[in-house]
Amino acid sequence: MVRKLGTLFVLLLTAVVSFAQSVADSTLAILEDMAVPLVEKRHVANTDFKDNWYLGLYGGVVSNFGSDASHAGFFQVMGPAAALTFGKEITPVSGVRLQLNYTRNTGVTDNQFVGDFKDMIHDRFKWNSYALNIDYLLNFTNLICGFRENRKFHFQGIVGIGGSVSRNYTSGKYASAQGIDNGHGAQLSNQDKYQNRQHSLINIRAGVAGTFMVARNWNLHIEAVENFLDNSYDSNPTTKNTWDGHLDFVVGVSYRFNNKGGQAPGFYYPRHDMTVYKQKLAEIDDLRDKTKKRQQELEEQTDTIDVEAHVIYTLIAFDEGETTVDRLQQTNIYTTALAWSRAPQSLIYITNSSGVDDKLFQKRVKAIGDILLERYEIPSSRIRVCANESNIRPTGDYIVCIIND
Repeated sequence: MVRKLGTLFVLLLTAVVSFAQSVADSTLAILEDMAVPLVEKRHVANTDFKDNWYLGLYGGVVSNFGSDASHAGFFQVMGPAAALTFGKEITPVSGVRLQLNYTRNTGVTDNQFVGDFKDMIHDRFKWNSYALNIDYLLNFTNLICGFRENRKFHFQGIVGIGGSVSRNYTSGKYASAQGIDNGHGAQLSNQDKYQNRQHSLINIRAGVAGTFMVARNWNLHIEAVENFLDNSYDSNPTTKNTWDGHLDFVVGVSYRFNNKGGQAPGFYYPRHDMTVYKQKLAEIDDLRDKTKKRQQELEEQTDTIDVEAHVIYTLIAFDEGETTVDRLQQTNIYTTALAWSRAPQSLIYITNSSGVDDKLFQKRVKAIGDILLERYEIPSSRIRVCANESNIRPTGDYIVCIIND
């Protein structure tokens, strides 16, 4: 049985490795103040360590199997079960969880009682067990049908291993009525096999689960998990059966914590499309080259050139009280720089639609001026500040960059 379970576990891991998707270009060299908005595309990727954690609470029944359990009805060897789970979805098809279990077990005595105690044959008795298990979950739905965001139902396989502690064995109904002591000091003809002692055993688990997505952060789970333990689990190791154990039928709910950044739990992540970024970056480099070339041409000219004056207007909008130029508005600054490169003899006037010269206006002027100076390498001698547009009195071509409140 152990060999079969080990083979199954290896096959499940192989399936996960074949399905797992790598995160390409997960760290992109994106400039924070890029002048063009980057296009975001959603893609499926393996989860970040901080993402897709969940906490679950389960309750249900346990049905025991083991020594002489077949001599009692199916419902006669049932008891309550509960579990607390903390887990993580690693990929769309795989997850792990740590589960703390409690079961109230039912065993059946064997036929070795004789004499005055023969009525104790096939009598039922109870005990508690506590287990801490590590489970691996394989999502068959995503593995076979492909991953789909917000799928309402998932069918999963479960394999796991853990440790189980059994204690508080109690006598059956007949033994209790006869006042028979099943404690450590009792030495009946069955050599006190049903004594009140503690067992610490390895617990091997395998089962299936159905998960229903009922809300953004809430799931409903229905599970059936078989737990295999040593023959001494029911405190009767003398029988020939290899395994004792119990089958857990539980229903539970889990809360999935939001992913980092407040995103909903899941495996879709934004990734920037670099095509637009690279295209605009090339345009900026080309603009710088043209600006330098034009400056050299003007420096080499000795004759005065008469040109018809032209005025170009650009509008820069800020959010209320803000002094940072957002990505969309940087496109308008790019337009200003492009216009100046075509007429570098022009002056650039930064003005205000409200005509108010205050600290907010000055900070906004500095934000725009820094971009013109540093990114587009426009000489500071070509930039003027005038709070009121009506006070602008230039000669020749000029460009007006209006800050709109």
